[in-house]
Amino acid sequence: MAVIIIPARKGSTRLRNKLLLEVKGKPVIQWTAENCLKVKNAEKVIVATDSEDIAKIFAGSPIEAVLTPSDLKSGSDRVAYVAKDIDQEKIINVQGDEPLLLPEDIQKVIDGLDDAQITTLSFPINNEEEYINPNVVKVVTDREGYALYFSRSPIPFYRDIDFSQMLRNFENPVMKHIGVYGYRKDALMDFAYRLKPSVYEQIERLEQLRLLENGYRIKVFTAQKDTLGIDTEEDFEKFCRIIG
Repeated sequence: MAVIIIPARKGSTRLRNKLLLEVKGKPVIQWTAENCLKVKNAEKVIVATDSEDIAKIFAGSPIEAVLTPSDLKSGSDRVAYVAKDIDQEKIINVQGDEPLLLPEDIQKVIDGLDDAQITTLSFPINNEEEYINPNVVKVVTDREGYALYFSRSPIPFYRDIDFSQMLRNFENPVMKHIGVYGYRKDALMDFAYRLKPSVYEQIERLEQLRLLENGYRIKVFTAQKDTLGIDTEEDFEKFCRIIG
């Protein structure tokens, strides 16, 4: 069993108050949290937030809301703040703006913690626009599926062919990272309270690089379905169309 903790900071830079935007009378954060209730081995779903407005959405629901300090630096720090007082070894971090994750894919992240300290998801990139987009994080793995590196740059970089040739000729696809993490509790506590921000983490603005730079191995599983992180007005409009 595992506890799913959803970091939900009210402030957002590219799309104001995005977690409170409503679709069919329900805010984005509620779509995400209720989706997590469908995960088979989730003992509990908790929303970790700095906002009373977000917390009150879940009053009287099976989803618990915990208020956290507003000055926490990252979503993982917010998750760790709540997890430190939880008696559960498997902690799952699902971003509040990811309402379309398959529960089965979250389950992969949970099950993977039987053999790994940290787990996450990826999905094949099939168009060049995503490949070169710095907002789409790419990941490369070793033969056992453990991450070698995450980057906003195109990795691997195909020096001698273009992207369309790569899609036709190479067995190993370019993979984009889906920002869902499973942690063994001691690894999460290390990240939040013992490890300092690392060099590549600060360059790329990718917190998972702190773990790689400190010798942690991150097992990457391939998701069954792509997701839609809601970061922009365009993303939100797309989500509205999908929900119908």
